[in-house]
Amino acid sequence: MLTQLLTYLVQIIKVQQQFILILLTQLANVYLHSKTPRLDAPTYHRFNQFKADPKLPLLQADKAGEPLDYQQLLQAYLQQHGRPLRPINRRKAFDFPGVHCPRCQAPEPYLYANGGGSQKLVQCKVCHHGFNPKKRFAKELVLRCPDCQWKLELYKQRVGFKVWRCPNPQCPHRLTALAKLSPDEFRQYQQQPSQFKLRYTYREFEFNVRRLAEQSPVQSRVDLSRIQASPRVLGLILTYYVNYGMSAAKTAALMYDVHEVKLSRQTILNYAEAVATHLRPFLNDYPYQLSDDLVGDETYLRVKGKWHYLFYFYDVARKIILADYVTPHRTTESACIAIYQVVKRYAKIPEDLRFTVDDNPIYRVARLYYAQHEDIRFNLNIVKGLTNETEVAREHRPAKQTIERLNRSFKANYRPMGGFNSTSGSVNYVTLYSACHNFLMPHQSLNHQVPVALPAVQAVNKMPDKWLQLIQVAETQLLTT
Repeated sequence: MLTQLLTYLVQIIKVQQQFILILLTQLANVYLHSKTPRLDAPTYHRFNQFKADPKLPLLQADKAGEPLDYQQLLQAYLQQHGRPLRPINRRKAFDFPGVHCPRCQAPEPYLYANGGGSQKLVQCKVCHHGFNPKKRFAKELVLRCPDCQWKLELYKQRVGFKVWRCPNPQCPHRLTALAKLSPDEFRQYQQQPSQFKLRYTYREFEFNVRRLAEQSPVQSRVDLSRIQASPRVLGLILTYYVNYGMSAAKTAALMYDVHEVKLSRQTILNYAEAVATHLRPFLNDYPYQLSDDLVGDETYLRVKGKWHYLFYFYDVARKIILADYVTPHRTTESACIAIYQVVKRYAKIPEDLRFTVDDNPIYRVARLYYAQHEDIRFNLNIVKGLTNETEVAREHRPAKQTIERLNRSFKANYRPMGGFNSTSGSVNYVTLYSACHNFLMPHQSLNHQVPVALPAVQAVNKMPDKWLQLIQVAETQLLTT
């Protein structure tokens, strides 16, 4: 009996094996004739990475050293040798009468020619400083390489900054970087030298964010004018962090994996805080051209594990964010503060000022508050729920839907972060998002134009460059007011 059962089970297993082989054959046939694109191995194309050299360049006019006093030097010589330092005993007239040493101010009797031919050099007998008397009045500050002291040359002119590079082929910085190349990289370097960064490079900011920060009510802990990262890296960080809604950790990982720029998550947050602090006064005081179709709403934010509220007020026709107040409380006071961010933009309050809002009673109470205490009167278009129960709701429902779309767009950017660890972090991100929305982000309803077109920002194409231009425009605007 047991033998027959085993024989039966073996036959079933064999039949199952045949079915499995048939199915595998069919699957292989389907895969070979499928139009699904094949996953080829990634192709690596080497390109010049963004890097910031840790050393700052030397700012020098010449190499004369610190200034000296020739009278003190003569006195010291007398005390040391027991006799005074004698002037030059000339055999012929001095070629440069009336010249003084640029370092110790020694007069002509202590100067002598120290060079023949076309290059006439003068040496000082007191401080032993050599100089060219024809160029002593044409000194200018120059940037010098910190490794070899060579004068840096202007290599490239970028948007928002200049790229300076050391031209010395024997610079220790270049020789060290060249020695670190592998044999394969060295052969590639001989064919495509522009794909490797070997020379010392310095990027000079063309905008002063320190003066811009002084206009901000809250000072940032980070001085952007002294960061080690280049302006281009700063523009990339803002693009990834704000435009594409990546978290600080993912932004830092992307900068390292793609651009080989090693930054920490906290560094990303510090840069965002600094830029948001500088842009907030510009965002608040910019003279927007407003329409009469305004809408307001509030949405949720997660801050330190608790819900906070973001009050948005929005120009429906021009797609401009006018108020973006973040608060842990959804109260009348919060609504009044958000509405104040809108009404202060008007030189004169329009008589027919209206806001389209939902049926939250805090907006009704806020209207009473402004009428009683500020003598500012406006009307509310109440759009309640999801159905149009009144003519007002039916007429203004499209306006209410636009701000709901704004809330969804913001949440799509903010959601990958999983919330914020501090209230200031949420305020910084909201500020950057509002600046991006108003000045950098094109909208389909505006024929793919930005709500507020700044000529300097529109003159560049790449988003990192647009961020840098926006910072520079904000600085110029605030310094002239």
